[in-house]
Amino acid sequence: MRVSDTQFSQMMLQSLQMNNAGLGTVLQQMATSDRLTKLSDDPMASIKLLNLEREGAAISQYQTNIANVKTTLSSQEVYLDSVNESMKSMRDLVLWGANGTLTDEDRAGMITELESLRDSVASSFNAQDEEGHYLFSGTQTDTAAISTATGDYVVEGNSDKRVVTVAKGVTMESNMTAKDIMDVGGTNVLNQIDSLIEEFKNPTADFRNQVETTISTIDATSGNVLGAMTEIGGRLNNLDLMDSTHGENKLFVDKVNSDISALDYGEASVRLSNYMAALQATQASYVKINDLNLFDRI
Repeated sequence: MRVSDTQFSQMMLQSLQMNNAGLGTVLQQMATSDRLTKLSDDPMASIKLLNLEREGAAISQYQTNIANVKTTLSSQEVYLDSVNESMKSMRDLVLWGANGTLTDEDRAGMITELESLRDSVASSFNAQDEEGHYLFSGTQTDTAAISTATGDYVVEGNSDKRVVTVAKGVTMESNMTAKDIMDVGGTNVLNQIDSLIEEFKNPTADFRNQVETTISTIDATSGNVLGAMTEIGGRLNNLDLMDSTHGENKLFVDKVNSDISALDYGEASVRLSNYMAALQATQASYVKINDLNLFDRI
């Protein structure tokens, strides 16, 4: 069968295009160290890589969530520790103030310190994060946890928890609330301290009862604070364990990803040489045959 000049040219061009494409693929693979430049290179491996990419992205998101929860809980722990120390000092002052041998000067100093500790507790529960969200207001993060708008100390916000996903099918509460900690039998320690301060300023027949009620309220609130701190500590430990597990899983995913997609440079070098040789041979053949002329044979 006779091959026409047009057919021959088309065959040479197809060969050149195929080898050029192959050469381009090899060069891209060697430049990126990735043997899969497109889905069709290895459909099954590409699907595996897509699944691994999704898993890796999920793990990264879990790690980000864990970091955010740890930051919030750690901040709350710091403020609750401050509240706990304030409660201890309040209790000592109340017991000291109940001593009938205090001088007026001693009592005045004690009242000033109680007021300072009361304000410190209120300030701790009204703490905000770097974005201006109130830490102890439940899900109403735009509302201060402690309000004095009515003259008394009122616990605002709610007791709802902010739930965050930290692993597949695993969630964790990321906050403690002032309502859970401060509400003790329908009252709160700040108002009770105010009532006792008034008794210290102007004692009445109810003085002893006010002292006992205040001590009881301080103890109950301190118990809630310590319970919240213990709960935070347990959550932080669990988060550390999950974060470590995610880190190990991420390393495994990255290794499998690398094993599937990594380029074998030895094999790629052989293909590079083959494509270059084929291109050179095709080009030489095309030039040589294209230059043939009937008059060369006369």
